[in-house]
Amino acid sequence: MRVFKFLLILLLTLSAVAATAQDSETIVIRGFGNISTFNHAISSDGASFQAYSLLWPKPYEIDPDTLAPIPGLTSWEVSDDGLTYTFTILEDATWSDGVPITSHDMKFVIDAIQSDEVASWMASDLEFVEGVNVIDDKTYEVVFSQVDCAGFSSLGGARFLPSHRFEPDFSDFATNDISTNPLEISGGPYIMDAWEPDAYQSFYANPNFWGGDVGIPYLINRNIKEQALVLPSLQAGEIDYTYLHGDLFAQLGDTSNLQWEIFPQMSVKYFAMNFADPENPMPAFDADGNPTVQPPHPIFSDPAVRKAVAMGYNKQDILATMGGEQGGTPLVGAVNPAHTLAYNTDIQPYPYDPEGAMALLEEAGWVDSDGDGVREKDGQRLEFTISYSDILLMFETTVLVAQDQLNDIGFDVTLEKVEWANYLSEILWGQYMDATSMSNSGGTGGAPDPHDFMGNLYGPMDIATGSGGSNPASYINPEIDALIDQARTVPGCDSAERGEIYKEIQRIAHEDVAYDWTFVPNIWQTANKRVKGFEPKAFWVFYGYTADIHKWTLEE
Repeated sequence: MRVFKFLLILLLTLSAVAATAQDSETIVIRGFGNISTFNHAISSDGASFQAYSLLWPKPYEIDPDTLAPIPGLTSWEVSDDGLTYTFTILEDATWSDGVPITSHDMKFVIDAIQSDEVASWMASDLEFVEGVNVIDDKTYEVVFSQVDCAGFSSLGGARFLPSHRFEPDFSDFATNDISTNPLEISGGPYIMDAWEPDAYQSFYANPNFWGGDVGIPYLINRNIKEQALVLPSLQAGEIDYTYLHGDLFAQLGDTSNLQWEIFPQMSVKYFAMNFADPENPMPAFDADGNPTVQPPHPIFSDPAVRKAVAMGYNKQDILATMGGEQGGTPLVGAVNPAHTLAYNTDIQPYPYDPEGAMALLEEAGWVDSDGDGVREKDGQRLEFTISYSDILLMFETTVLVAQDQLNDIGFDVTLEKVEWANYLSEILWGQYMDATSMSNSGGTGGAPDPHDFMGNLYGPMDIATGSGGSNPASYINPEIDALIDQARTVPGCDSAERGEIYKEIQRIAHEDVAYDWTFVPNIWQTANKRVKGFEPKAFWVFYGYTADIHKWTLEE
């Protein structure tokens, strides 16, 4: 079977429609784009997550019913004052090279994230961590400077890395082979032995996995960039697992060889309009943490324009392509509705009202004075470009609907499709855009918390600061920043009390049109029927299947 696996790898490299036969020892998973890094502390993009989550273990697992953290690689105790978390690592847990997984590994990761030597998007998540104390090789303390109600969520995102493979001063944290080419080293269920950036990653089962026996000997993440190739590959048995939104699932013809379950995605989809001028991006805060004055966007700095955009295209038209009522649900704010105590049901989404949108623009002085169909004001045309990736079909559908319907009310909207890797660095993390369509999955494997969704609103997470955040709209509101901090540090961490603060955050952001929140998509977790033990969970966030994949088997 090992020979077959290498032949399959060769086919994957040579052809986008490889893997023409099923193998009883190899599962083929659909990959989602090129990997930016294998180091979780540097990037949280989905393609990278799909790969590194097979290699680098998180400290705990998630209860599928309560969504609470449960023991996995570690167990723990929390001090009465909520400031000290003491973790105990499984005694026999080792890296695949035989070196024990130790407390030093987690201290190294957290210290690196907090170091000035590392530009980590996780730095603000761990801002209340005062330090990590190594008690012994299998016991460590994480000490917080103040109560952090999202503490478990933050700590769950910090995965163990094999610190013995890095320089202790973090000088190679981003460039080490662990981050760029981690062959033959793992603390997870699989060990990677080969990969090609545009084609695949190849893994074999870790014989010393602390979580128990791995049911499927070999795994391949197959990078299928073209959405159109996913469906025939799935139906032909060339891939064994993927997740689909309704727009793609509805196009499947014969589903007799498939199994699936539908869940609301633990994400929020949005249309982002840049508050700042993408031609002259500047940090939102100076080196001392004081706010700066960002040059404003020529049209989106006008709240009437933002609101007109929100009212000027029909989200229901997008959902109709995704399965109608089964495609997803409308959204009012940054928090996912699954957080019932924190989601503001008193807010109504901006309605599709092109007449109302045009009235707003007229009142704000945006008029078509020369009769060319495009409004202008003080010499500025009402024009902008939507930069987007088609890695998911719903993103492309959104921008096509928005372009068509906004152009009908006096905008001049052009589209720019950007390859995924460039999209991450230039658009989502670079802010060199007018507008984009994207989603926020709210965390990378930690216990789900409303705070996970605040990155889109939190000023210090503005990417222009270099902190690696997820605020592509450059939305800065000190009042919201203060409320986010307040909700995170409520004494006693009462969920209902925190929820009221998050509801107020959503109210303010809705009035500001900080983002045009669109909908929560449903996802079809889909696998070939030959996959046994396939029991999808609602908490699977994009690629969260990796929590359970070692339990799967393949039918002979």
